[in-house]
Amino acid sequence: MQIKIPKLESRYIPVYSVNFALTNDIHWWKNNSPFYYPNVLFNLMTISKEQIESARQNMNGELFLLTDSGGFQVISGTCNLDWKSSLLKQIELGASKIFAFDIPPVSKKVQGNTHQFVTMSKNETEDIIKKNIEVAVMQSDYLKENYPEEFKKFCYIFHGSSIHMFKYNLKILKEYNIDLDNYSNYFPGGAVFGVKDNDLLRIAFNARMAYDKFIKKGIYVHFLGMGSFYKMVILIRNKITTFDSSSALQGARVNTAINPIDYKNTISLGTENFEYNKNFCNCPVCSTVDYNKLVKENPTLIGRYLTVHNLWQMLNQNILLDSFPLDKYTKKCNEAFNFPDNVKLCLDFCDECDKICFDLAYNKYKHYLKKDESKQKSLF
Repeated sequence: MQIKIPKLESRYIPVYSVNFALTNDIHWWKNNSPFYYPNVLFNLMTISKEQIESARQNMNGELFLLTDSGGFQVISGTCNLDWKSSLLKQIELGASKIFAFDIPPVSKKVQGNTHQFVTMSKNETEDIIKKNIEVAVMQSDYLKENYPEEFKKFCYIFHGSSIHMFKYNLKILKEYNIDLDNYSNYFPGGAVFGVKDNDLLRIAFNARMAYDKFIKKGIYVHFLGMGSFYKMVILIRNKITTFDSSSALQGARVNTAINPIDYKNTISLGTENFEYNKNFCNCPVCSTVDYNKLVKENPTLIGRYLTVHNLWQMLNQNILLDSFPLDKYTKKCNEAFNFPDNVKLCLDFCDECDKICFDLAYNKYKHYLKKDESKQKSLF
């Protein structure tokens, strides 16, 4: 009989898509999973109330459910929701947090990659932020009047990667008489950051700003699309409440596993010249799977099991990082991992914020940012 592994406590929220077609026995939020982790983000447009109810019936505990708002699907041309139907859909699904109907400031699909977009110009981004805030305020009023209990879950989404854009969000919110002191009167669920950027230092700037402005006040903060190990290191350093990514699920696509020995490198488990023993990893998934047997009998299942292996490893990374005290975080991280210089720079910046303040540290480190910000590509 398979031994059940207790629930793990982590900030990481896996993004689940039905397109991965995982087998029924490895859904991590169900009782019959190799391990139990009842946190997930579903795509608002592809999940139904019946599917959510079915998942909840097979759970041992409460599902922490996030969904997107549908705004990204609008720019993809696959969504016909508006601000009101977005709210009602999230309420119908029983989302743990309700996200404002946000249109991300990105445009133009990159040719050959249906998931990659180019960030908008500064002026275009500011126009999008204005429209998002106008909609978010309407949604806030609507929920407060019609769904007061659901209103407590409502979150505003800060878009724009630069600190200028964060401050621009605050400037426009101020025009609606919303500031950091009364923020929770309008968005009691918290703040969500849509920082779509590959520059780790820019992510560190936003994470630290979120820590200073929200986390220190006990306000929930979620970061969208932050699944890489190095990004997690930065987010956990700044006590970001939760963050999501589909990164753990990539194994199902390309048979790629997180290396249990070296988190920086992945292992490609191909179906030819397979050299790994049955137990190449002692996680609850791999310890019960014979990969060599799967290669011969059903190789399509390899990626599905690696998906949950990846999730287990990412959760353990999170738990380890969360165990480091803030005053020793950088030291402990550098002892445990061989970080590249850009990650070390981000941790040094956070330490400098502790010593002085954000503005002084920002002025000291902003010169290390990439110079081609207007040409950054955003991966969704």
